[in-house]
Amino acid sequence: MIPAYFSGAAGAEKAARRILIAEDEFLLRLDAADSMRRFGWDVVEVSSADEAIELLRYNVTFDILLTDIDMPGQADGLDLARYVRLHHPEMKIAIMSGNSEAQPIDPKLCELFLVKPVWNVAEMLTKVIEGDQNAK
Repeated sequence: MIPAYFSGAAGAEKAARRILIAEDEFLLRLDAADSMRRFGWDVVEVSSADEAIELLRYNVTFDILLTDIDMPGQADGLDLARYVRLHHPEMKIAIMSGNSEAQPIDPKLCELFLVKPVWNVAEMLTKVIEGDQNAK
């Protein structure tokens, strides 16, 4: 069984963009997911890096990963980002943290680093996908 919740009604037209959100704090994950859905994105939510890695092993594809750094389990958000870079190099990565001192992160590891709380996540991730260099 794939440990994730898929959005969208049966038979609905597939969204042009897909995002995997890995965030252990339920309300933050819900807020980010709702924001992305309002922008028309297909959203898959998981509560740990371990769940995300398990899902990605099934070769489910996404345009972008939005991950927190500190999460419970064997892997954290940085481990997840490294896994994605190695196994899904076409996927863009946005890393977020409530710790503003977590930056700088290796720029090769992600396209965007966000300090929580993030108020305009949908707009920022859309710019990353569209290649806007000013998104950072």
